[in-house]
Amino acid sequence: MKITGQMHFAKALQQLRRQGVELADVTSDELYGLAAAARRCADPFREVNADAAGFPVRVCEGVWFWKLTIGASVWLDEVTEMLGGGTSPRYRLAMIYALVHSREPEAFAGLDTERKIMRAVRATMRTIHATPEEVNRAVDVILGVRADVRPSRAGDSASAADWAALCARLESQTGISASEWMWKRSGAYAILAYNDLHEFARAYAGGRAGHMADELDDAMCALRAASAAIEKRVMGQRGGPGASEGGAGNG
Repeated sequence: MKITGQMHFAKALQQLRRQGVELADVTSDELYGLAAAARRCADPFREVNADAAGFPVRVCEGVWFWKLTIGASVWLDEVTEMLGGGTSPRYRLAMIYALVHSREPEAFAGLDTERKIMRAVRATMRTIHATPEEVNRAVDVILGVRADVRPSRAGDSASAADWAALCARLESQTGISASEWMWKRSGAYAILAYNDLHEFARAYAGGRAGHMADELDDAMCALRAASAAIEKRVMGQRGGPGASEGGAGNG
């Protein structure tokens, strides 16, 4: 059974009551902090559910570049040879197309021939009312590389099947659908999230949790600290033992 944030919160309040601290003794700010700490205990994986695909880069009015998602990156890999290689002008135009439509899976549907690709690419290019210098600057910012060099992408080191397996694993462990990992988060973040989850599972199941400050340890410590701070304040106001002993010691 998965322990929810509400369960952690209720347990913390029960422990406080055993120490003589009633709900009426706790301030609204302290309740908020205790609830936040409890939620963190229920989901300690460094906010894997947060959207970390990054902010888009504005090219011109109405046009933005997004970090490459897995889906867009895999598509670029598949069409690279068809377009003359990673340093060809046609590939660069396709890369710009992918940056504009990175989060739109429908924009890549059926683009499996050079003719179809270039037709779609030209239609998108007609919407970019910017100078070549402005486009280059936006490409540099979003990719962090020179605009005339094929970027190193997450998809360069993995096949489409590998990415599908990774996204399926992320779906099973985070509850976020595989299609969303494929198209709504950057490839770089998907790798980061996967590695983060894998490291947590390995450490927590492998007996090394006592030797490293992993996220769950930190979260539980934060919850205990919040409870201890509440008890210390209340007991201090009453002149009780908590004023000098400094906490509940609820381990």
